[in-house]
Amino acid sequence: MATTTCLQDVLTAFKTVLDSAGLDVKVHEEEPYEGAEQRSVVLTPAAGHTARPALGLRISSTTRALEEHCTLQISCFFDDQPNCRALVDKVNQALFDHADELERAYDIHNLKRTLGPIPGPVDAGIRESHILMDFEFYTHRAVS
Repeated sequence: MATTTCLQDVLTAFKTVLDSAGLDVKVHEEEPYEGAEQRSVVLTPAAGHTARPALGLRISSTTRALEEHCTLQISCFFDDQPNCRALVDKVNQALFDHADELERAYDIHNLKRTLGPIPGPVDAGIRESHILMDFEFYTHRAVS
């Protein structure tokens, strides 16, 4: 059985929350090789390990872990600007409505938007609107 990294688990957690939010667009854990659909959301790790981990942090009576600070960039694509802004609002609402679930089920803490929404680059004739947002949070990685 293949092991997953902390990053893969985090991307899966965000994708699960956004898929359950009823966005009516495809959510990708990473940019597909052939490019994302015209109406889609793409999750991209923007940075990891942005602060020194807290060595030996005890997260339970039997578990020690490193606290890892991460930044996740979320790109929203849509046909036009008003609908893209609406998609951005839905993504924000879904993440903050499920912040407790992210913390409880996926060990993602202190979720906050640090950048955006700001316009991103568009592909002329393919996508008319692209809006970016960055979210910071921290998670734990168990150590032995």
